[in-house]
Amino acid sequence: MSARNRHLGSAEGFTAPDGTPFDTVAAAAPAVHRFYHVELPELTPLVRYVFPAYACEFSGYETFEESITRYRILRAAQWERRPVPFLKMQYANTRTQGRSTNAGRVFARVDVLDNELRLMADAPGSFVEFENRHSHVWRVEWHGAWYLAEWDTQDGAPREIGFDDLLTFADARLHD
Repeated sequence: MSARNRHLGSAEGFTAPDGTPFDTVAAAAPAVHRFYHVELPELTPLVRYVFPAYACEFSGYETFEESITRYRILRAAQWERRPVPFLKMQYANTRTQGRSTNAGRVFARVDVLDNELRLMADAPGSFVEFENRHSHVWRVEWHGAWYLAEWDTQDGAPREIGFDDLLTFADARLHD
């Protein structure tokens, strides 16, 4: 599980015996989960936390800091949880003046993506970039309508897309 990422590794192909929809097993390194760091600090380095997960939640290339963030976002101890897709995004909205304050795309929840896409309506010059676990990036801009382009390819020409189709597209790319 930790071959690609020693901080937060995963292995696809898992089937839970109780029928829950998990399809992956994940393992968090001691420095990521920090179990026992107060009560039994000598035990912490010996414990790798293994939990059921979803394939769409991991890229396999998260840095140490990103692994900590992803682990916290996942809420791994919640057995009835839904998938929390790997999503990095940045945005700027000319109407609300909202924008990312970071230097690049950072982790976000899907509801944040949906909200920022919705707020782009009637805001010329606004954009949202989002990235999935496969490092594929799309950019959405508002020019009287929503326009979507593959941002990580040379031939990613923008195409007009309806809002509902945009949400469906984004959700499918994040669950790939």
